[in-house]
Amino acid sequence: MKKIISGIAIGVCLGISFLLLPASASALDMGLVSTLVNKLGVTKSQAQGGSGAIFKTAESRMSKEDYKQLSDEVPEVDTLQKFAPKSKPSMLGSAASALGGKTGSSLGGATDLMSSFDSLGMDKDMLGKFTPVIYDYVKENGSEMVMGLLQKALSF
Repeated sequence: MKKIISGIAIGVCLGISFLLLPASASALDMGLVSTLVNKLGVTKSQAQGGSGAIFKTAESRMSKEDYKQLSDEVPEVDTLQKFAPKSKPSMLGSAASALGGKTGSSLGGATDLMSSFDSLGMDKDMLGKFTPVIYDYVKENGSEMVMGLLQKALSF
């Protein structure tokens, strides 16, 4: 009898421990990444890398205060950035910078983002499919105001 009760207690403890796992890992699997995979038919790594590249570009084009608002309301944006492909300076982005553009300029930012999607095996059309899904997700999990800040940062 003691063994049965002990086994039940262990099972209950294990069940509770799974509920207490950090939300970031499960949020990534259950949230934006799975939404992108399900709606767009991309792989998990493409969803992670593509959304990470978008958030990385947005951060470079947003004020610190605006980005903090985004990351406070949708915490996985910081984690997803870690999956963004390492960007190689593009010739177009370098030219924009040489002409007086800053890092994160419209031309350079758009080119770097397209380069990231290309390195993930996705074309520029897929970038156009990612952004509305991300905007909807941010609006649903954050606020319409923060979604507007993100849209403004990503308008090239």
